[in-house]
Amino acid sequence: MAMNRATRTSRIPMLNLLAEQQVIGGELAAAIQDVVGSGQFIHGPNVFAFEKEVAEYLGVEHAVSVNSGTDALVLGLDAMGIEPGDEVITSPFTFVAAAEAICRVGATPIFADISAGTFHLDPGCVEAVISRRTRAIIPVHLFGEFTNIAAILDIAHRHSLLVLEDVAQAFGAESGGRKAGSLGSAGAFSFSPPSR
Repeated sequence: MAMNRATRTSRIPMLNLLAEQQVIGGELAAAIQDVVGSGQFIHGPNVFAFEKEVAEYLGVEHAVSVNSGTDALVLGLDAMGIEPGDEVITSPFTFVAAAEAICRVGATPIFADISAGTFHLDPGCVEAVISRRTRAIIPVHLFGEFTNIAAILDIAHRHSLLVLEDVAQAFGAESGGRKAGSLGSAGAFSFSPPSR
């Protein structure tokens, strides 16, 4: 395909960490040096302070930091007692981590369809795939927006299911004065920037 100069386009980066560095680079460098200088890379005062601040921000009792959003999902499922033979409903329209976490605890991922307008789990489709082996739902908040969490929580309550919110793409999203990740049985977050 030939393009002339008038129709040529340029790429717009999804993420520009260099621009972020220009604004907060000095603060980040000082924080990194503080951690390196202390030699406390895990379980140190910065980690405990971070967990406390996150819990306060989300309005929850506890926040526990782990190495990745995927492991946060695995640990959440494990803490909920999800085990081989159980089924966990989630979205097919998300990063592989939700299904991977379900498989890593030995459970079976069951995919419910999404709503065409939002790409979030369709609550009617969630209810349609519940079986006697279903133990939990992992709704995925996308694009900085809440999924229809009220409907998901209602379904979970009526069927005695647990809810592990995947908030990797919506940290800070708020609805009715509550933050995403604070409404279900637990929430899993990630700070990993998207790959280029």
